[in-house]
Amino acid sequence: MNKAPARTIAVRLLALGAEGDRVLPGLERSLLKAWTALGTLEVGRACAGDDTRLAGRTLAGWCARGRADVVFTVGRAGHLRGDFAPELAAALIERPLPGIEERMCLAPPCRPEDLLFRGRAGFRGTTLLVNLPARAARAAVILRMLAPVVGHALDKARGDAGECGRSGDGR
Repeated sequence: MNKAPARTIAVRLLALGAEGDRVLPGLERSLLKAWTALGTLEVGRACAGDDTRLAGRTLAGWCARGRADVVFTVGRAGHLRGDFAPELAAALIERPLPGIEERMCLAPPCRPEDLLFRGRAGFRGTTLLVNLPARAARAAVILRMLAPVVGHALDKARGDAGECGRSGDGR
């Protein structure tokens, strides 16, 4: 049996608003638990509060020249007037991933208000950028949902031209 090569994934967490800062430690624990099979995670975190300029500079810096493999924003992705994460992400994302965006809204356990989440997901260069909600339980569900696909997505973003389907799966 071939074992997958060990990899190190640089993950960055950016808290937005007071609610993002409040859930960041628990979110980091959820991330480490959900993504343990992917390899070694190097997690860094910062807080931009409600400062959109600081948030934009921080995200762009993390995405520049592959400094981070995956970047998550936490908070400010809802429907309130002051929620700016989706617009900030949309300005940075070069290749959107609408399938992930849709699944983030519909992943169980689904509450009616989860449909008001406006998170974005996509690539800037080779960095995967994803908005997460500030509700810790909801963010943990999304992290678990992403775990099986993030390694493949990162490989493809870095130029892996190999076949996506598994041999023998009938497709």
